[in-house]
Amino acid sequence: MKRFIIGLGVITLAVGSMLVANGTAELIGALFIGFITGLVFLGNMSMRLWHSAQFSAGRAKRQMLWGLVLRLLVLFVVLFAAIQISTQVFSMVALGFVLCYAWAMVLMIRMNSAK
Repeated sequence: MKRFIIGLGVITLAVGSMLVANGTAELIGALFIGFITGLVFLGNMSMRLWHSAQFSAGRAKRQMLWGLVLRLLVLFVVLFAAIQISTQVFSMVALGFVLCYAWAMVLMIRMNSAK
């Protein structure tokens, strides 16, 4: 968790400094919304995986499918709301989501390959 938070901090500094340099510092909030969406996405996925390990195969499959539907619905709602504001906000929310999700996947792969 510590590496994840430090990585998000570095990503925020890099993207935030680019936004400030371009004169669009107000889009940093949209980046944070993308991060929060990514965290909800990852949290839901990990909780579904954790709970599905305790169920039978059929029930675990149903649990994971419902989780996928809920995650995609959350992502759709957030991105739809962002596109209603502006395309720049949509782009920053999508970028924040992708960066958060990609960083989490890189860390998970790295942790599992180290074992």
